[in-house]
Amino acid sequence: MVRPVAAQLEAPPPGGAGAPATAPLRFFAVGDLPYGESEVAPLQALLAAAAVQAPPFIVHVGDIKSGSSPCTDEQLQTIAGLFRAVAVPVVYTPGDNEWTDCKRWAAGGLDPRLRLARVREIFYGDPGVLRLAALGVTQAGERFPEIYGFVMDEVLFVALHIVGSDNGYDADDAAAMAEFRAREAANRDFLTRVLASPPGRDARALVIMIQADPLFDGGRGPRGFRGFKAQLVDLMSHFPGPVLLLHGDTHRYRHDHPLLDPARGAPFERFTRVEVPGSPFMGGVWISVDPQAAEPFAADPVYAVSLDSVGSE
Repeated sequence: MVRPVAAQLEAPPPGGAGAPATAPLRFFAVGDLPYGESEVAPLQALLAAAAVQAPPFIVHVGDIKSGSSPCTDEQLQTIAGLFRAVAVPVVYTPGDNEWTDCKRWAAGGLDPRLRLARVREIFYGDPGVLRLAALGVTQAGERFPEIYGFVMDEVLFVALHIVGSDNGYDADDAAAMAEFRAREAANRDFLTRVLASPPGRDARALVIMIQADPLFDGGRGPRGFRGFKAQLVDLMSHFPGPVLLLHGDTHRYRHDHPLLDPARGAPFERFTRVEVPGSPFMGGVWISVDPQAAEPFAADPVYAVSLDSVGSE
């Protein structure tokens, strides 16, 4: 079901008057926005409209700029200011456009590792930007502040740093490979650790948030995603509850079950993927989590009626 943002605002917020006492945990997710200055104000209005419903947080799965636009501190600061103005905490995980793709000539021909350092400093160095402390997050450490997790309503949320452009894998670039291996190990180790430690091991559902589409339909696929997909398969044999992978990357809304069980040659029904829409589609997805429901991760995509109508509010 696809509804305009205005229709969402007409409904009472979950947990408000008339809502059942056991209403599912519900949050809003966006990604691959804004792609250019003309989309900044519409995104700001979209996030403000979602915040009116008082979700516990809003997720942005990365790509806060296009891959061909210049990589500048000014652009990062603009989006940091936008996140700071949202009335609820913002759960943000970086995308490839913010740093990996900055080596492109059109993006400035810059060192991706230096741009990643600026992303970490601007978004995670200032606690007032995302306000993650309000969620009680646990981070992977000072070196990887963008890898973190928290538990809410017995649901474990984990933000991992896995990006498009083959996750930064480049066999011809020694510096890129060193960064890739360190980040891949940090992702793997953090997910393993939080699942083995309370309250993560007692969680009834798991939500993993990344930027990249790991290309489930491409066989083993690019090398940058193989380790993560293998960990997902292994996870399904140890974690008994439903699992959601929330990501962006292709700008197409999807809600499916793409992870195959190699033992059966069929999808894991407990594993769900939701991909958020992205530019030029100004929209997002409301996700309701109910581990006991037939569909544990109900998804309701919403779109602005038009960019002009959203931006003028």
